[in-house]
Amino acid sequence: MTDEEKPEEKPKPKKKEPISEELIKKADEAAERLEAANIKHEELIKQDEAAKTEETLGGEADAGTPQVKEDSDEDYAKKVMGNDIKTE
Repeated sequence: MTDEEKPEEKPKPKKKEPISEELIKKADEAAERLEAANIKHEELIKQDEAAKTEETLGGEADAGTPQVKEDSDEDYAKKVMGNDIKTE
Protein backbone atom coordinates (compact mmCIF):
# COMPACT_ATOMS: atom_id res chain seq x y z
CA MET A 1 0.00 0.00 0.00
CA THR A 2 1.07 3.54 -0.66
CA ASP A 3 0.69 6.45 1.72
CA GLU A 4 -2.46 7.60 -0.06
CA GLU A 5 -4.17 4.21 0.22
CA LYS A 6 -3.59 3.66 3.95
CA PRO A 7 -6.72 3.88 6.06
CA GLU A 8 -6.80 6.69 8.56
CA GLU A 9 -5.77 5.66 12.02
CA LYS A 10 -8.08 6.78 14.77
CA PRO A 11 -6.42 8.14 17.88
CA LYS A 12 -6.72 5.78 20.79
CA PRO A 13 -8.98 7.04 23.56
CA LYS A 14 -7.12 8.14 26.64
CA LYS A 15 -7.79 6.44 29.91
CA LYS A 16 -10.10 8.50 32.05
CA GLU A 17 -8.50 9.75 35.21
CA PRO A 18 -10.62 10.01 38.31
CA ILE A 19 -11.85 13.53 38.99
CA SER A 20 -10.35 14.95 42.13
CA GLU A 21 -12.39 16.65 44.81
CA GLU A 22 -10.28 19.78 44.38
CA LEU A 23 -11.17 20.00 40.69
CA ILE A 24 -14.86 19.60 41.50
CA LYS A 25 -14.61 22.33 44.14
CA LYS A 26 -12.96 24.71 41.65
CA ALA A 27 -15.64 23.98 39.06
CA ASP A 28 -18.39 24.66 41.61
CA GLU A 29 -16.77 27.97 42.58
CA ALA A 30 -16.47 28.97 38.94
CA ALA A 31 -20.13 28.09 38.35
CA GLU A 32 -21.18 30.23 41.34
CA ARG A 33 -19.17 33.18 40.02
CA LEU A 34 -20.79 32.80 36.59
CA GLU A 35 -24.26 32.68 38.11
CA ALA A 36 -23.55 35.82 40.14
CA ALA A 37 -22.20 37.58 37.05
CA ASN A 38 -25.31 36.60 35.07
CA ILE A 39 -27.58 38.02 37.76
CA LYS A 40 -25.59 41.28 37.82
CA HIS A 41 -25.69 41.43 34.01
CA GLU A 42 -29.48 41.01 34.00
CA GLU A 43 -29.80 43.85 36.53
CA LEU A 44 -27.65 46.11 34.37
CA ILE A 45 -29.74 45.29 31.30
CA LYS A 46 -32.92 46.20 33.19
CA GLN A 47 -31.36 49.49 34.34
CA ASP A 48 -30.28 50.27 30.78
CA GLU A 49 -33.76 49.54 29.43
CA ALA A 50 -35.30 51.76 32.11
CA ALA A 51 -32.91 54.58 31.25
CA LYS A 52 -33.70 54.28 27.54
CA THR A 53 -37.42 54.30 28.28
CA GLU A 54 -37.04 57.36 30.49
CA GLU A 55 -35.04 59.11 27.79
CA THR A 56 -37.63 58.26 25.15
CA LEU A 57 -40.59 59.30 27.26
CA GLY A 58 -38.81 62.13 29.08
CA GLY A 59 -40.47 64.81 27.01
CA GLU A 60 -37.33 66.50 25.80
CA ALA A 61 -37.60 67.38 22.16
CA ASP A 62 -36.40 69.98 19.71
CA ALA A 63 -39.88 71.47 19.42
CA GLY A 64 -39.90 75.24 19.65
CA THR A 65 -36.23 75.69 18.87
CA PRO A 66 -35.51 77.51 15.66
CA GLN A 67 -33.94 75.45 12.94
CA VAL A 68 -30.83 76.93 11.37
CA LYS A 69 -31.21 77.09 7.62
CA GLU A 70 -28.01 76.73 5.70
CA ASP A 71 -27.63 78.76 2.55
CA SER A 72 -26.98 77.05 -0.73
CA ASP A 73 -23.76 77.89 -2.49
CA GLU A 74 -25.56 80.21 -4.88
CA ASP A 75 -27.34 82.08 -2.07
CA TYR A 76 -24.10 82.46 -0.14
CA ALA A 77 -22.32 83.78 -3.21
CA LYS A 78 -25.09 86.35 -3.77
CA LYS A 79 -24.86 87.54 -0.16
CA VAL A 80 -21.09 87.88 -0.32
CA MET A 81 -21.19 89.71 -3.64
CA GLY A 82 -23.95 92.02 -2.36
CA ASN A 83 -21.92 92.78 0.83
CA ASP A 84 -24.68 91.28 2.96
CA ILE A 85 -22.11 89.16 4.81
CA LYS A 86 -19.10 90.63 6.45
CA THR A 87 -15.93 88.72 5.59
CA GLU A 88 -12.73 89.05 7.53
